[in-house]
Amino acid sequence: MTTALLPESVAERFHLPDGVTYLKSHSVGCQPRRAEALLRERYLAPWAVTGEAWPHWLDAVDAWRAALGALVGVEPRDLCPATNVSAGLSRYLSALGQATTRRTILFAPGAFPTIGYVAGGLAAEGWQTRMLPAGADVRDPASWTAAMDADVALAIPMHVSSNSSARADIAGIAAAVRAAGGRCIADCAQSVGVAPVTPAAWGVDAALGTSVKWLCGGPGAAWLWVAPQDRTALDPTERGWWSHADPFEMDITDFRYAPDARRWWGGTPDVAPFILSTAGIAEIAAIGVDAIRGHNLALQAMVRDAVEPKTPQWRWPTGDIGGTLCIDTGADQPRVAAALDGHSIRADFRGTVVRLSFHAYNGLRDVERLVEALRQA
Repeated sequence: MTTALLPESVAERFHLPDGVTYLKSHSVGCQPRRAEALLRERYLAPWAVTGEAWPHWLDAVDAWRAALGALVGVEPRDLCPATNVSAGLSRYLSALGQATTRRTILFAPGAFPTIGYVAGGLAAEGWQTRMLPAGADVRDPASWTAAMDADVALAIPMHVSSNSSARADIAGIAAAVRAAGGRCIADCAQSVGVAPVTPAAWGVDAALGTSVKWLCGGPGAAWLWVAPQDRTALDPTERGWWSHADPFEMDITDFRYAPDARRWWGGTPDVAPFILSTAGIAEIAAIGVDAIRGHNLALQAMVRDAVEPKTPQWRWPTGDIGGTLCIDTGADQPRVAAALDGHSIRADFRGTVVRLSFHAYNGLRDVERLVEALRQA
């Protein structure tokens, strides 16, 4: 992986907010300039010309599956479009009840809250949830091994934690979970687009992601990847006419699951979000995930070198992290927030932890403005 900075011209591929330093790609990635034209070309134009444009729209969704599959190294047929991560996880969980007698879902206290909300909502169906101990290292497979027992059906590690940016050893965690007889689904929402995501190589049973963050594709275009060994082994109970092998057959007495990950799709699909997502994926692929990762780490290092020695009262991250620099500013949080606002820097906080994200469209001037603001806090 290179740590060389990307050329400044990369920023010209994206719409950037005027007059601010935007460091919130962990929340919403900036819109590619190509997105609007692609939406007109693949969504609005066929609709205007043909009225019912489903053949064109389905071709566009297939193009999205192909683009995402190439980016994360999986077969397109093992990817199912989803409205959001919650929907993808819910549909996946709907298939596990008949596939195992185990009834515990394991995740970390720092998991994105929607994970706990979805899993916790299954209590009436006999499921229970368990969290790793508060001080456990979510990156270390040993932490997950220690929490496994004969009732854990599914572990849900975050590839990159949203509150700390800790980057987990997903391959090691998946192996530990598998050795204990459970399944593992990786939450890649905070990593896909800024760090290599390779679910097939990791050996996980499934993976979840979204386009709204580092993939710069906007909301409404999430995804569920299911490993090939479960392609036809799992039958989701949450289903709709687009889960059918032939959605247009229209025989209410004859439901047959689609032979690929489309079986998790459900009802009438959204289309426009996946066209917008395709534009984002195209830009990320053209720039290169490894190049984005190297660029991100180089900018992070510049901030740390300039500010960390002067702020011994702050807790800076240790170990392997993702694309977001998460710094616990403690009692200084109000001053840090005011300084960032005063310098027109767009970041956010989780409690006293400031989250700062450098994407491909950020550069040296952004680092300089951020360093100036943090030094004045």
